[in-house]
Amino acid sequence: MKRLVVLIALAVLASASVGSVRADDAGTIASVNASSNALDAAFGAQDVDAIKALMTADHITVTPYYDGPQTVDDQIASLAELDFGQTFVTAPTVVLLSPDVALRTFVADLKGSFKGEPLPARVFVNETLVLRDGKWIERLYQVTALKP
Repeated sequence: MKRLVVLIALAVLASASVGSVRADDAGTIASVNASSNALDAAFGAQDVDAIKALMTADHITVTPYYDGPQTVDDQIASLAELDFGQTFVTAPTVVLLSPDVALRTFVADLKGSFKGEPLPARVFVNETLVLRDGKWIERLYQVTALKP
């Protein structure tokens, strides 16, 4: 938990100090967005192999609809109970915290359900991606429900 608080604090500091994207960062940001979008599509399609390939082995997900923090195995075990779709309300923002760590945030409207209960309608999403073997993969996914 301390690690998460420190990471969020660093992200806020980094985003405050970033005035514009350097030209060489644009390709990196595009890669981060592409990987994250592919992971969302994999969850929508319930594609286990793609999900595993796009998340670290020690990945953690924290959402208001899961019973608590979920590992990759937890999420895969409950895929049949997840009906997931999202629409961006704000464009994703990517902040490069280091050459191999990126923070991606956005507001989205969720569609679907988990265990028969509707997903929160409007959420703030915080994703941390890491560069491993030349590929951006997700390490943390956190969703905070917002008031409608």
